[in-house]
Amino acid sequence: MNNWNNYIYYLHQRIDKQDQLIHSLESRMQDIENDNNQEKKQTVEKVEYNFDQLKIENLEGTLHIGLSPNDLKNIDDLSVPGSGSSTFKQQLLSELKSYLHRNGEQLIQEIAQEHQIPSENIDPAVLTEDIANQLPDRIAFYEQEAKRDQRNLNEEETKTYIADQIKHEIRHSLSKYMEGNDNR
Repeated sequence: MNNWNNYIYYLHQRIDKQDQLIHSLESRMQDIENDNNQEKKQTVEKVEYNFDQLKIENLEGTLHIGLSPNDLKNIDDLSVPGSGSSTFKQQLLSELKSYLHRNGEQLIQEIAQEHQIPSENIDPAVLTEDIANQLPDRIAFYEQEAKRDQRNLNEEETKTYIADQIKHEIRHSLSKYMEGNDNR
């Protein structure tokens, strides 16, 4: 009789432990579902965009400059006559990436300082990487603009024009980005 009592006691203890484990797992699962539902409820507020300015509401995320991939689908030809397209774009891209590498962090710090944004609130590496990722699209846009305006520029003048436009756009966009995140 004693063996049966011990066995029943053992089973009862085992069931209690499993019951506690099940309740613990259910509680953790409920917390995860609540966290997931809260993340889904986050909404993106209005973002206004013009080619000459960029309004950003938050210092987090990706800084986008210029056209989206969908906008590029609507442009027929992105080449400038006589520009040797691929080599031309690669050289310009290389020059602009080099410019960002040399000057990007300092430029971001200067603009942040102008807007009195503490340096710990920004990550220059992330911003310069975001800008660098957008350079091919911006090169294509200004190349198309030079063609559309029927500028009679040689390859070197076209390269200078595009580089200057993009450098100006980078500074302007970063300034607008910092203005939108001025949290004094």
